[in-house]
Amino acid sequence: MLTDTQFQQWYLHLGLSAETRDLIARLRTAPPARRVGSRAHNVSGAYASRKMGCTIQFESHKVELWAIYDMEYDRAVLEYYDQPMVLELRYTSPSGRPVKVQHTPDFLVLHTDGAVLEEWKPEDRLRELSISQPHRYQRDDQGRWRCPPGEEAASCLGLQYRVRSSAELSPTYIRNLIFLEDYFFACVVPATHFTALLGGVTASPGITLVQLLQDGALASVDSVYALIARNHLYVDLKAAPLVEPQHVLVYPDQPTAEAQALLRAARLGAADRAESARWSSRLPPTTTGTHVLWDGKLWQIVNMGHTMITLRSEEGALTDLAQDYFLHQIDRGMITVPRPSTTDEVSRLHPEAQQLLREASPDALATANQRWYLVSAYLEQRHEEVKGYSPRTLRAWAAHLREAEIKYQCGYVGLLPKTVRRGNRTKRQRSHMHARSTGRIIGNAWRVACQFSLNERFTGSLKADKAPCRRRSAKGRALPTPRRRGMGS
Repeated sequence: MLTDTQFQQWYLHLGLSAETRDLIARLRTAPPARRVGSRAHNVSGAYASRKMGCTIQFESHKVELWAIYDMEYDRAVLEYYDQPMVLELRYTSPSGRPVKVQHTPDFLVLHTDGAVLEEWKPEDRLRELSISQPHRYQRDDQGRWRCPPGEEAASCLGLQYRVRSSAELSPTYIRNLIFLEDYFFACVVPATHFTALLGGVTASPGITLVQLLQDGALASVDSVYALIARNHLYVDLKAAPLVEPQHVLVYPDQPTAEAQALLRAARLGAADRAESARWSSRLPPTTTGTHVLWDGKLWQIVNMGHTMITLRSEEGALTDLAQDYFLHQIDRGMITVPRPSTTDEVSRLHPEAQQLLREASPDALATANQRWYLVSAYLEQRHEEVKGYSPRTLRAWAAHLREAEIKYQCGYVGLLPKTVRRGNRTKRQRSHMHARSTGRIIGNAWRVACQFSLNERFTGSLKADKAPCRRRSAKGRALPTPRRRGMGS
């Protein structure tokens, strides 16, 4: 939770109006506007938040509680409050009748870039409401849910309003957060374990979690999970459940993971590199025998028909799913495809390319990753994605990519920033004659400085005795010193 000073710095940075500041300040200290309750189709409760130092109400244990977990461990979320205030929404019904309702948003969320009132609902429920209340719930061209009356009411207060869907929440991610919750704060990692684990993962990026856990010489199991929870080791928590460690890949940091994925996509020659390189685990499988993760369990595709797909669980039970439903669940992230264990992609490259990548810092890799996506969008003429970037810059990056592809058979290397290699790094060797002349110059300068200091001391008293005295008037006031006359005056 923010201190008073941090809160002041936050709203000054955003340039919020005095009215909006006062409103948010009141909401931060006020109790919830309403108490939640359980009904036939929902389970309510309270979550003890470490971030907020208080309990946060939820009205749904599969939507709002999962949203709370997401905000609790999202670094871009500074604070969040449940049931913050009552808004008056005005819109028209499908029959054209004006409607006015009192509505309480689920959360007030203070992000690093603004203050937002959020309303969370299941995806299926939003689809129903978009038909029954089309002027209140709408989906825009980008596929995002909106509530125009809520946006209008919030904008009058200097706030934003967002409708959030359960489809935005990854079940695998939430389960992994719950699994790691005790490791975020409680576990103490010895310095020796920290060094050993980070060194081992840096030497073998993409090592599976099961390999890391089985190597007892590196560290304890608790130390491994604590470093993952605190982002000292990177794992894509949306890709595979941690309880299936054979499907979890561990990297020293996120830029390294993304760089390895880009190198892998380039090596495999994916048709759409920009999309496949985003390291998504939700790629639809097309062959039998593929393993998928569904509801925290591992399943195998044993048959793919024209309309039905048959899955077999680890216990041997068979389940039939409609193909459309199966692919829809993949799009929502409910069914994921664990990525296979991979070797270090850098070791497959040209020796010079290996050296450049090994020496690159995480910041340099992050810059190269961003340039890769931008160059891909530029070459594929996806103009919306490169807005704000100079065509000249994009052409230069594309040329560097092609040059590195020719020289190293790896275009990614050409996108690494060259700031580290600036300047003359050639080792300079001084000859014997150069050393003697340098020593002579330094010695002469030192003797001159010493002689000047002695002269200063000797003549200082004489100058003080000969200093001119200013004439003074009878009243003791100093008279102006007469000007010297030149030869021609």
